[in-house]
Amino acid sequence: MFLATSLILRIPSPKFKRYLIGNSGCTSLLVSGCSQLHCKHTTEGDVIYFNDSAIAGVTYGLICVRMKQVYPLQQAETILVQYINRARKPLHIAYSISMEIEKAAGRVTITDYWQDNEGIDWKIKGYTNGKTVAILYVKNVTEAAVKEHDTFLNGFRFSQPS
Repeated sequence: MFLATSLILRIPSPKFKRYLIGNSGCTSLLVSGCSQLHCKHTTEGDVIYFNDSAIAGVTYGLICVRMKQVYPLQQAETILVQYINRARKPLHIAYSISMEIEKAAGRVTITDYWQDNEGIDWKIKGYTNGKTVAILYVKNVTEAAVKEHDTFLNGFRFSQPS
């Protein structure tokens, strides 16, 4: 009698955990085990926090800017678009495929789809409330389930008003 066994190899999907983003008061889902957020101060007095983690060929990243000044929402939307456009060059983005803007409850949310110089697909989501700008991105979205990268991209929360 021949007894066949099979080994099913499951690659666990990344688990996300909610982290406080520096001194911004904001939180975001990041890859569990995120060791640190990097921090940089701009000459204008803004504070930029950033992090990315790659798991199984997919990169999950966050750029969060705590602006020194509070801006009206319309102006903050322009600033968010500028940050999104500035992020493209260092990330080697060749194309922006479809930018969608949503305005609701004192915030602006922008979703965009990118393709980089190597033909890798990205999905990003940007947020602003006039005081904070955040950009979350997933590089190589074709290698992760839609539910997984959408969970990450939708995981940003602004600080609660005092």
